Order: sequence, then structure tokens, then C-alpha cells
Amino acid sequence: MKNIKTPPDSKDDKYVLIFTSNHCPYCKKMEKTLKQIEKNYTQKGIEFFNLNISNNPDVADKFNIRSTPQTFFMHGKRVVGNEMGAVSTRAVEMQLDDLLKSGELLKRIAGLFKKKR
Repeated sequence: MKNIKTPPDSKDDKYVLIFTSNHCPYCKKMEKTLKQIEKNYTQKGIEFFNLNISNNPDVADKFNIRSTPQTFFMHGKRVVGNEMGAVSTRAVEMQLDDLLKSGELLKRIAGLFKKKR
């Protein structure tokens, strides 16, 4: 998991962005959960980022982060899912599976219109 200071500037990438803080014991638990499953999903094209708001309070205000951990499952600039607090590995995997499917319906619909032309 990459530690970052600002959210990624991604147009179409799929990624997980977790907001953490230094004083939060639940953040450590959630970071551990993400690290356990990161390898499987990185191989599928999903990147993992950690943004510590203790070091970046302006970012917390900008994104309205009021408690940690807060995890966003992103496809480009679009939020596909999110989780508040430390959640189970299974809950994260379900969100990641939805993220992997993100955009597939739109691609199928676009494909239907291309075939008719």
C-alpha cells in the first residue's frame, strides 16, 4: 500500500483509498486487513493508497473526512463503494469485487450501440 499526501489524480484507474490517522487503533486494524488481501487484487489491476489525515488536515477538510478509518473504492473520480470503520475481510472483498465489475455494464451498452451502426 502506497502512502500518499493527496488523493490520486486518476481518470479511469480502479483503486482503494483509505483515510487514516495516527491516534486511531481501528486504522491499524483496517490497514492490516487491506494489506492481507492487497496482493490478490493488485494482480487484478487495483491499486491501494493510504492517506494519513493527521499529516494532511487540509485534505481531511476538503473531502469531509470526520472519522477514521474511512475507505473508498474508486473507479477514476467515481466512488463505487465505501466503508466506515474497521470492517471484516469479507466486507472489503465484496466491495473490491464490485469495483472490479465497475464500468462493465457501460461497456456492454456502448458495445450494443456500436454493433447497430
